[in-house]
Amino acid sequence: MAVAAPRPNGHDVTAGKMKKGLDLVSLPGGSQRSELVLHLALTETHEWFGIGGASGRLRRPRVLTRDKRLPLASSGPDYLRSAADCRRLIVRGVMHVLRDEGFHGLNAADWDAAVPRGFEARVAERARALPAGCACRCEVSIRIGVEFVYSEPAALLRACTDAGDLMTSRAAGGVGDGAAPPCSICLEEMARDAEATCLPGCGHGFHSRCIGRWFQKASTCPVCRRDKLQYLPPGYTAVHDMMHSDPEGSC
Repeated sequence: MAVAAPRPNGHDVTAGKMKKGLDLVSLPGGSQRSELVLHLALTETHEWFGIGGASGRLRRPRVLTRDKRLPLASSGPDYLRSAADCRRLIVRGVMHVLRDEGFHGLNAADWDAAVPRGFEARVAERARALPAGCACRCEVSIRIGVEFVYSEPAALLRACTDAGDLMTSRAAGGVGDGAAPPCSICLEEMARDAEATCLPGCGHGFHSRCIGRWFQKASTCPVCRRDKLQYLPPGYTAVHDMMHSDPEGSC
């Protein structure tokens, strides 16, 4: 069932070594140039978490295998002898592959997370064992998982914040005496400098963290019980309707 694609509001990148994670060999003499070969197995998933605990997968996982060849800066394995330089090279290669596959929303920390920790030290150790100036081929095999998360509670909170207003000093200041009203969820005072959200349609205000946790259980205002699902973005509305009408289906 095709539905409008909601915008993910979170993601997670994981990495692991494949069974044959590293192979570094010297090449016969001559004009051969050293190179680093990345063998990447990419798995892309899209998980939806709904209000009230419903969850599901928005589409079938996408599994890709890609090879990336990176010529080394010197004729021998010198660039690989430094673990730090080696890691930068591997991360850069992974970044180019992921970008080519459409993963444009990831940042520098995500590229780094896609390379297993300590892998570069093993490469450097093997490279230092080769004769100086010896051309080599280093093959690195990595599993990468990219999970995009679609959180309906987070989308609803963001939509309500955009549709309503942050608590004004008048709303947060009480009536004349300067006392801030309490949050109806935690019953603690909402200070003027605290982040608070005024819900659209009813104007009731809460700490953003409190109403965010509330939306994980229900889409209504805790005070007047007015439903706020109408403020969900269209993509999330379509997924919400699909998940509740056909929870075993897939988008």
